[in-house]
Amino acid sequence: MDNIREILTKAVIGKGKKILERSIELPDAPNNIDRILGAVMTNHRFTAKNVNGKIEVTGSYDIHAWYSFASNIKTAIVQTNVEYQEVIELVNPLRSDIYADDEIIIEEVLAPYATDVRVIAGRIIADVVLEVVVEVIGETKMRVAILGPVVEAVAPEISFNPEDDLSEIDQAIDPTFLESTIITF
Repeated sequence: MDNIREILTKAVIGKGKKILERSIELPDAPNNIDRILGAVMTNHRFTAKNVNGKIEVTGSYDIHAWYSFASNIKTAIVQTNVEYQEVIELVNPLRSDIYADDEIIIEEVLAPYATDVRVIAGRIIADVVLEVVVEVIGETKMRVAILGPVVEAVAPEISFNPEDDLSEIDQAIDPTFLESTIITF
């Protein structure tokens, strides 16, 4: 037991990721929609916090749907703000509880984007996907083995005297060495 020490350190004690998929109905367009021209998500903001030992992600983003009307001559944009709240499960956490002083880091892996935008009964419906990853950083203990004192090795002394006779080395060099190893096809 004397050869084991415990080191208290901060480390990643749990990770989790979630793909969020939703169908969002945008507000009524003031014109009769002929065709959907595209959709863009902007202003994605999100946070993660510990709620009763679980990681809760809350966020929001804006959807802008571009459409044509008046026999595809004019265009307009409908927009709305979408808010979401999800719980992310940790995969193989080092401990079962998340403490109040643990740090939670959240990262957007895949920004919100529309997989499909369609018109149903005059309303624009957008299918949106996004992906986030969370890491929980907390204090944990590491056990390390103490191997004993380190013995310093004595480096051999190498000296070079320019007056030394190097003719012995020069004679050992084979100038045809590379030529003899070439294999022709």
